[in-house]
Amino acid sequence: MRNIVLVSASPKINEKSVSKELLVMAGSHIISDLFSKVFIDVRKSILTKNLAKDFETLAKADVLIFSFPLYYFCMPGILTRFLADYHNYFNSRENAKKQVKVYAMVNCGFPEPEINLEAVRVIKSFSQHINAEFRFGILIGGGSMMIEAKEAPFMKKPILKLKSAFSSIAADIQHEDSTTMDSIYIGVDFPLYRRVYHYMGGRGWITLARKNGLKKKDLYKKPYCLKTHPHITL
Repeated sequence: MRNIVLVSASPKINEKSVSKELLVMAGSHIISDLFSKVFIDVRKSILTKNLAKDFETLAKADVLIFSFPLYYFCMPGILTRFLADYHNYFNSRENAKKQVKVYAMVNCGFPEPEINLEAVRVIKSFSQHINAEFRFGILIGGGSMMIEAKEAPFMKKPILKLKSAFSSIAADIQHEDSTTMDSIYIGVDFPLYRRVYHYMGGRGWITLARKNGLKKKDLYKKPYCLKTHPHITL
């Protein structure tokens, strides 16, 4: 029986995790008596000091599927630490497993899925460092909409594409000699969402500034600008 390990790397504690729900949806498309599926929550693994056991599970995997949100245009810090520690663990093993397939699912709040590309490249680089085969990524824009508004009429096309992407992972896992696929891009083609997202994003920064005793105009200050602070030497 082949081992599939699905890794959720959302830093959220009590809030609903889009990354985890997407991972569960992807796992539901892999239906076969030939596979065993194990879920690992990176945050829980770190907090409960369960890394050794989870690393052992990763080392036995035939397939790794990572799902995580885009944080500052790259991976969440907890996933960076998790992968770096696993890489050290992997290098310490004498008989490291070969021929492991790796997939990445990255979601962001931005409507443009291509923003996730650099994070997918990091997972590809990680795969090379553990002698695994990176297959392809699923880059998802408007990630929360895939969960919260999946029944809305305007979401029909993105949801169908999302389900097709999950089916592509399931099919690729089962084919030994399949050629590497290009990454799959799934965005929200809804103009109102783009406007609302940018408006709410802007309001979020203003709210955060006020919580820290600042005003809106303080967000535009340039403390390290040579034009306004000529005394600064570089």
